[in-house]
Amino acid sequence: MSENFESLQRDKLGEFVDFGIEWLLDHQKTKELDRRIMVEDLNLKPGDVVLDLGCGPGLWTPMLAEKIKPNGRIVGIDINSDFINYASENLAKEPLKDIIEFHKGDFYALPFEDESFDVVFCGNCFAYVTDHSRILKEQKRMTKKGGKIAIKDFEGSVLVVHPVDPQLTLKVVAAVAQSLKENPPDPQFDNFSGQKLRGFLLKAGLKNVSTTSYAIQILPHLTPEAKRYISGNAKWYADTAEPYLSKDDLEQWHSHFDPTSDKYILNLEEFYFCMLEILVIGEV
Repeated sequence: MSENFESLQRDKLGEFVDFGIEWLLDHQKTKELDRRIMVEDLNLKPGDVVLDLGCGPGLWTPMLAEKIKPNGRIVGIDINSDFINYASENLAKEPLKDIIEFHKGDFYALPFEDESFDVVFCGNCFAYVTDHSRILKEQKRMTKKGGKIAIKDFEGSVLVVHPVDPQLTLKVVAAVAQSLKENPPDPQFDNFSGQKLRGFLLKAGLKNVSTTSYAIQILPHLTPEAKRYISGNAKWYADTAEPYLSKDDLEQWHSHFDPTSDKYILNLEEFYFCMLEILVIGEV
């Protein structure tokens, strides 16, 4: 699982915006080392012009900028003005601020000329997309011939939380899948988007499509940020799965993430958390 706990509110933030940004900051701090490996695997070059599409509050953007300095340029775009305002306000503290800019924009109609970018990067956004072919068509339009489109997302069917009973974890994951299918959320959210990315890029006509999977591990001793991130994910799974789980299953699941419970697991030496994220890159 990834950004879904609060990002489901991207178009309805209002009173939720502060909490959402805090959760995304926890997510970033928890996975920063893994994300830096993913950025390395993009093989960006100094001087590249990059679009960070769906940049949120701008947490990936500085990592991307490090790879294209000193003469590159990176533009962050997000539909949510609160996230863009946050990213813009924090840009003053960024050492590479001169090669970074942020703008509010609609994924389906971006204000850039054809072949404007060497690389278009889209992280943790396709789970919220309703028309993947239309967005990829727009991304292809903006990407230079021979340039790259890179899509990174999560795959929610892979979730390991030890020492939770695997039967319980699998029940929860299956109940989430059933809930999302039978009661589609508004706005759209697909917890199982990672497995579909390669197919999306192939259908869009991209060439030399590569796929890399990352097993994201979180091990003791957990930071406060990691505890909040994992607990937030666990709550989202429980809230989504609730109509299809027994009361006993829900109580057991919640108890493992409740610090007042004798079944709390986040302080255990044996604790192990693992999830799957997928990066797919294609050439235009």
